Amino acid sequence: INSAHVPADAKGKAARHLVAVGSYDGTLALYDAATGQLVQLLDGPTDVEFVDFHPKGGTVVLAGSISDGTVWMYHTPTMKCLQVFVGHEGGDGQGGGGGGGGVSAGTFTPDGKFALSAGMDGTLRVWAPRTGLCRHTFRLAAESGVGDARAGLTCLQVDGGADGQLAVAGSEDGLAYIVHLAGKKIAATLRHYDETPGAAGGSGGGGGGMDVDGEGQDSGDEELRSVEAVGFASKAVNPNWVATGGVNGTMKVWDVTHGGQGQCRQVCRPPADGAGGNVAGVTRIKWHPTLPLVLVTYTDGATRLWDARDGSLVATLTGGHAGVMINGMSAEFVGADAPGGGTAVVVTAVDDGGVRVFEINIASAVKQ
Repeated sequence: INSAHVPADAKGKAARHLVAVGSYDGTLALYDAATGQLVQLLDGPTDVEFVDFHPKGGTVVLAGSISDGTVWMYHTPTMKCLQVFVGHEGGDGQGGGGGGGGVSAGTFTPDGKFALSAGMDGTLRVWAPRTGLCRHTFRLAAESGVGDARAGLTCLQVDGGADGQLAVAGSEDGLAYIVHLAGKKIAATLRHYDETPGAAGGSGGGGGGMDVDGEGQDSGDEELRSVEAVGFASKAVNPNWVATGGVNGTMKVWDVTHGGQGQCRQVCRPPADGAGGNVAGVTRIKWHPTLPLVLVTYTDGATRLWDARDGSLVATLTGGHAGVMINGMSAEFVGADAPGGGTAVVVTAVDDGGVRVFEINIASAVKQ
């Protein structure tokens, strides 16, 4: 799920806010966020694992498939497919030793000149939109020397660092890789999942008194290693901060200027449920553009707002999602420069097939 503001065009079509929702049946639906009406329905790859709008204008959108390993690029006003990117090895969508090339995440570079895709074959690829050719391939586990070459990549974000050239990709092996796109090199490898008993996950006892290493009772379960969400803070907050979120329920805030392994500043983990002592896994991460606040969605249907400075839980929002996994989230911020942080327009997609749009007053949420 993703959203974008589409400006008015020369033919007089009014500006509007579009929400793109991909489905496992291979369709890509575009909705008007103001009315909830379906605007367009596009046919795509075998399934749609992610969607992402072009940063310039919102009229071009990417959609990628975990099943066939392709990435499709559409021009939404004409409903035409402009390009299909093919190259991830395998294409059977099986990571963790399967060597499959399913595409799990994708986006555009901040200037819109290149498309990026992260795959279950463990590669991050840079594509030329006009020709469809792969311009560079990062084989992250092999190049870093510390990751598991069999592990697939699960998530991807860009626009980090002072020059906006850093990208971050999460992996099934519990690592997050920071690459410099222009320099074509790995800048840091962050160990989100730490197997060391009692290992400190951050400085200053972050996480509001929670389990400091962020692993707790789950540290022996290999299926809880995977990093499922990543995101850079904005330049207004700190472009060298990045958040990683895992299946084990931990969200960590890192400073990537501290050597090749980064420095974990805070560890944020929601309380375990009362029944089985389980902790909900992280599914998506979104930073506020001007404040050190992080919106995080979870498998228990909650959206939690964390303070990246001290790791404290600011607010927990359910909005009717309680108990139903949120598997997609996009957020746009209106009046973010205003005192209090403005309003967040949050779009969530859940396992019951529903899509909901919420407005969150940041100042009111912080006061709760």
